[in-house]
Amino acid sequence: MIEFLQRLGLSSQRCLHCGKPFIGKSQGLVCHVCLDSISSYHPMDYSERIEYVFSYRVFGLYEGPLREVIHSVKFRNSKTLAISLGHIIRGHLWEYIQELEPDLITFPPLNLRRLWSRGFNHMEYILKGAGVPYMEVFKRIDLSPPLARLEAEEREKAVLGHRLREEFVDFLEGKRVLVVDDLLTTGSTIRRLAYLLMSVGADEVHAYFVAKA
Repeated sequence: MIEFLQRLGLSSQRCLHCGKPFIGKSQGLVCHVCLDSISSYHPMDYSERIEYVFSYRVFGLYEGPLREVIHSVKFRNSKTLAISLGHIIRGHLWEYIQELEPDLITFPPLNLRRLWSRGFNHMEYILKGAGVPYMEVFKRIDLSPPLARLEAEEREKAVLGHRLREEFVDFLEGKRVLVVDDLLTTGSTIRRLAYLLMSVGADEVHAYFVAKA
């Protein structure tokens, strides 16, 4: 299968991180040696507070093979790698879930332009890989470019396109909500999502990030 994908230009001849000939079987982007080397980072710095967020956890730093995996999931549109990433963070994420006992778990939405080009929301597949039940409580009404391309001030404007789905507005009152996202950079996305949740009466908002930039 990998050889077929390589002929189509949909996978790499060599691991995108270590550069060695690809030896994996499930996807042709990051080899299993590099995937197996990814582990949670300790001690993580949690001194920076995020407005509207009661607590948060981060799996790792945005570097090394973890960075390559996240980048490949988002910009090479690999569902298989997203599921593999979910397997990797599963134990760390579930430990936090069991500590919090949230009423529901959700994730940020993609805008329509990004969803059309990628074909799926990568966070949904990461959660599937981690075996985590979720609800899609947010939507996007904007067509902003990926936040990675924007400066901090532009990010703050772009995230205003996040909205709550109307059918969840009354349901969220009094709930403890966990939002799972891939990357903590400026915190603009999670601040916006937490604000929306608190504005309709959510009791607490917590966050989990796969990596911290």
